[in-house]
Amino acid sequence: RIPPAYRKHMKGKDSGDVHLKGPSGYCWPARLTKESGNLYLARGWPAFVRDHGIQRGHFLLFRFDGETTLKVKVFSGTACEDKAAFGAKPSRGNGNDPRKPREELVAKVREEDGSGHRAEKVVLQEPGPSTSTFPSFTKKLKAYSVVGRERGKTLVIDSTFAKIHFVKPRMPIVLRWEDKEWPVIVTKSSERYYLRGGWPKFVKESKVQEGDTCKFELVDRFVLRVHVLKCVEEE
Repeated sequence: RIPPAYRKHMKGKDSGDVHLKGPSGYCWPARLTKESGNLYLARGWPAFVRDHGIQRGHFLLFRFDGETTLKVKVFSGTACEDKAAFGAKPSRGNGNDPRKPREELVAKVREEDGSGHRAEKVVLQEPGPSTSTFPSFTKKLKAYSVVGRERGKTLVIDSTFAKIHFVKPRMPIVLRWEDKEWPVIVTKSSERYYLRGGWPKFVKESKVQEGDTCKFELVDRFVLRVHVLKCVEEE
C-alpha cells in the first residue's frame, strides 16, 4: 500500500503501469491500482519482492521520478543497504535490461568530454553476481580535484584498483551518490589513472571539498558507489 500522505507526491498518478527501479539498475514492471480508497502496487510487485529476497524487517525507500518510475533502495534489518540487492535481476523474463540507460549515460560522456569513437567501442556488460563485499578504494580529495576551472578538475584514482577493474581505454562508468548518478570516464596517462568527464558536475552537485574523503565501491561492472566523509575543521 502506498502511504496516503505520500500520494500528494505522485502528481495525480493513481492508476496504470509503473516501473520499479532496483539498486542493480534493472526495472521491474508493476501496476498501480485503487481499492477501497487506497492505492496499491499490484501486478509485478510480488516478482520484485521475490527477486530481491525481501523479507519481514527489510526497509524500503521509494522515490518517484514524477513520471512512471519509482526508484527503490533496499535496506536490511541492520539499517544498512542490502548488498545482495545490487546484484538482483528480474526472473522469468520480468523486467528489462539496464544497459539501455547506461548507453544513454555513455552518450552524455561523449557529448560532454568530446571523447569520440573510442567510447563507442566499449562493450557494456550485465552486472555480475552479488557478493558479500565490493572492491573499493579510498581517496582524500586534493585541491586540484575540487577547485579551479570546471573542465580542468580531475581525480587521480588508485592505480592498482584501476589496472584490475578498468582495463578499457577511456572507459565510461557511472558515479552513484545517494539517489543521483553522474557519467564519467576513466583515462590513463603514463602510469596514472584519472576520473574525467562528469567529475566536475559530481563535485558541484555533491558539494565535496578539499580534505573530504571519498570511498568508491564497485557495486557492478560500470558503477562506482561513492561514500563521502566530510572534513571537519577544529576551531
